[in-house]
Amino acid sequence: MANRSRPVSDRTFPWVQSGFDLEGIVGFLAAWLLGILLGMLWGPLFWLAFIPGIVLLFATRTAERVTPEDSSLIVTPCDGVVVSVEEADAPDELRMPGPVQRIRISSSPFSSNNIHSPIAGTVDHLVREEGAAEAFAAMKPDNASLEQLFFAINGEPVQVGLRIATGGLGPRLETRTDAGDRVVAGKTIATRRLGGWCDVYLPLEGRVMVEPGRTLIGGETTLLALGDLVDSSFETPEPAFEAEDPTPETVPPEVAEDVEEDVAEDEAPPTPETTPPEVAEEVEDDIDSEDLDPDDPRRSDPAEMFARLRRQANKIHGEDDTSKDE
Repeated sequence: MANRSRPVSDRTFPWVQSGFDLEGIVGFLAAWLLGILLGMLWGPLFWLAFIPGIVLLFATRTAERVTPEDSSLIVTPCDGVVVSVEEADAPDELRMPGPVQRIRISSSPFSSNNIHSPIAGTVDHLVREEGAAEAFAAMKPDNASLEQLFFAINGEPVQVGLRIATGGLGPRLETRTDAGDRVVAGKTIATRRLGGWCDVYLPLEGRVMVEPGRTLIGGETTLLALGDLVDSSFETPEPAFEAEDPTPETVPPEVAEDVEEDVAEDEAPPTPETTPPEVAEEVEDDIDSEDLDPDDPRRSDPAEMFARLRRQANKIHGEDDTSKDE
């Protein structure tokens, strides 16, 4: 589990997220010194000891991991590849009733050797079975000669069981916790060297988030999302664009022309050509009612006629607007 007390931005090499166990460093130094001694006898013998030292060093690799802070998620306990996802009965050592989901994970000898707690809770019990020396390589997951470690963890929502198996030669499995201990998700609860198998037993409720062939990162990759909390973990995506008010730049040219014509018609002042015939007749009657002299130029002056028509049309136009507002 990553050390959150120190921000990544304050690290000199933020990309360094791994290290090596003390046993691996000591083993590498011992192999290196042995290689020097053998090389003094004959040069090629140096590599006979140095190369196994390199293998031993990388076989004891550790890594910092950042675990999701969500109690509805169950994370993978180790690095590896998903071999199968199926319904099965849990081993008797785990004491888990009924059928459960089993996710089987295979880890290479060079995977990180940390085993993380998949969920926050309490270690109910653990069982360790010694392996046989002839089972050096964990080739078959169900080989009874493998060294095995069983963890039953009572999480806040559900119970999770682990079966961790590796070769039986040498100290390959070590526990970092005991029954009754309180653990948080991502905490290192055991160490397994040179890879092996890990069976994770989960409740049938929830949504499995992995499939066979998926590469997993211990303490980070989600195996199962529990119940109704699955949907709450996904946020509704925001729309790719927001609707904007139309602007002159976004209005098609033909639409803009129609709008301009309508506006021009609405705002244009009335003229004799646009004045209705009944209005023109009323204006002529008004002129006649003024008893102007027949020789008065105002009777035949077109400008005077247009002015009167315009005033009458404006008057009618104003009355129409008033009636619409009412």
